[in-house]
Amino acid sequence: MSDPLVAALLGQSSAALAEDVSLATPVTAPRISGRGSVSAALRAYGDALGGPEATARLKGDEIEGVVYSSGADDGATQIVALAQFDPAGLISTVDVYGRPWPYIGRLMERMAKTAPELADPSLGNRPYVPDKSRTVSIGHPAIPPLAADVTLYSPILSGEPSGKPVVERILEAAAQSYSDLEVRAVLNVEGQAAFAIVIDEIVHGHVLELVEIFTLNAAGEVSEVRVFSRPWLVTAHFRKRMHALLKDILGPELWQGPDPQGPVPV
Repeated sequence: MSDPLVAALLGQSSAALAEDVSLATPVTAPRISGRGSVSAALRAYGDALGGPEATARLKGDEIEGVVYSSGADDGATQIVALAQFDPAGLISTVDVYGRPWPYIGRLMERMAKTAPELADPSLGNRPYVPDKSRTVSIGHPAIPPLAADVTLYSPILSGEPSGKPVVERILEAAAQSYSDLEVRAVLNVEGQAAFAIVIDEIVHGHVLELVEIFTLNAAGEVSEVRVFSRPWLVTAHFRKRMHALLKDILGPELWQGPDPQGPVPV
């Protein structure tokens, strides 16, 4: 996918970034500010992901983005990077989300060896609340019905459950695990019958930030749901709640990583 934004969001074109650009990573809570620091952080993520491939382009009225799939971890790790622009057309903010949680944990371990400042998942002493001064809450768009063979690419599971009954059950559990959902943006997926929703919700007192991508089949039904999240430690709280609700139908092979019944890892 040849696109200047694809390169800029991997830190390969610092000239595309505003001098005061800021970045939210999939792992850390505080934003990183400044062209040099943000460009270096984006390059570090690209290197740790092993040269990710851009697989989709997202476009909205005020936000654009790219989905990247990694060659590391047998291609299991994905990130989506969203960009906003200043009046000069330079990237002013970047927000990066990842999936699935266990593989982002492995990415975090690799990052700790080369860029430890990008691998600290601490949320600090207060509830995590992102700076959303540039965005406003909007209405939730209508979601078409799920296809019988729908597949879920979860932000927390190390596998892809499929079939309408099980995916519906997982989505119902998710709805029980958060509160105060707010939609920040709706984006089109270029060249595909698909759309993305940027969402904030409250989990364990913290804001969990999500990007949900819905792909439609020829009948207009949802054939695929792909969900990305940040920051890592809030996703860990979400994973723990979901495991309590779903351990009866989802086996241990889908819960790779730290014991979901144990303490939330720090």
